[in-house]
Amino acid sequence: MAELVWHGKNTKIAQSHAAPSKHLTTIEILHGLSEQDVTQPLTSSELWYNRLIFGDKSDVLPALDAELGQQIHLIYVDPPFMTGRNFTNGSQLAYNDTWNRDIDTYLQWLYDVFFWLHRLLAEHGSLYVHLDWRAIHYARVMLDEIFGLALDGEGAGFKSEIIWHYQSGGRSQKHFARKHDTILLYTKSARYCFHPERIGERRGVHKRNHMRKQVSPDGRITWTIRSAGRLYTYDEDTLMTPSDVWSDISHLQQKDPERNGYATQKPEALLERILLASSEEHDIVLDCFCGSGVTPAVAQRLGRRWIACDQSQLAIQVTRQRLLTHADTVPFALQHCVP
Repeated sequence: MAELVWHGKNTKIAQSHAAPSKHLTTIEILHGLSEQDVTQPLTSSELWYNRLIFGDKSDVLPALDAELGQQIHLIYVDPPFMTGRNFTNGSQLAYNDTWNRDIDTYLQWLYDVFFWLHRLLAEHGSLYVHLDWRAIHYARVMLDEIFGLALDGEGAGFKSEIIWHYQSGGRSQKHFARKHDTILLYTKSARYCFHPERIGERRGVHKRNHMRKQVSPDGRITWTIRSAGRLYTYDEDTLMTPSDVWSDISHLQQKDPERNGYATQKPEALLERILLASSEEHDIVLDCFCGSGVTPAVAQRLGRRWIACDQSQLAIQVTRQRLLTHADTVPFALQHCVP
């Protein structure tokens, strides 16, 4: 199998984390949790409580693995993209994405993230990785190495490359305008949660491909197509399996009421589609770069359990406020890593 190699590559990450160097401790208990609740181990049992965790992934992910290894049903990550920029909210730093322009440092950091996420993922779990043109090609080769290569899309490994196309962004005189991010879907086995019917698009009245249109006496429209000697008929209300190009979800505009001021904020519609397709109610959802708090907010609204983490103090503040003002806020604990 092909392997991505960089200067200083380390694949023996677990050996340096035989026991987590830090553990999670509670800073604040919010919306009805008790002291007794948060002294219990975090498990997938009835003792569950949602967590917002402040800390670096190198501390948080091993600590979570010690408690929840192979129990996370769905992971979505929107990590730094290697943009070479610092992102701020006003005068406050949101996060640093410069890496001293050292691609080797960034790649090892990204590999470490994927390693721990694979360990945390349940056997039937799914991982969505959201990046752009700068690093998505590196990420796919890394993920193939960690999850296993699945050229036919079967078994463990790669399932989809989703293109999220949007209209915002600048124009260039030197190359085609960059108007999309890429989201990779990987699974840990051939047995995983996927519900296209929950997010399907109505077929509607417009002609698609080479289908023949028929109109019934009551005005109902059906579409027919012959393939391999069989005739297939579809009603206008039939739901189509979503494609891997998502152009119907808009990037958040500057004055969008959903905006909470955090740089690189993603729309709730994007996370809603992912969570509906790849998780069930009460499943555990993890986002270790929670940023603006969109993942826990959507998970909460859809009845999923959640863990949200970030190393940015600003991200934790914004997410905490978002969750506390959410219409259907549930109890959660604010935690951090300590030796």
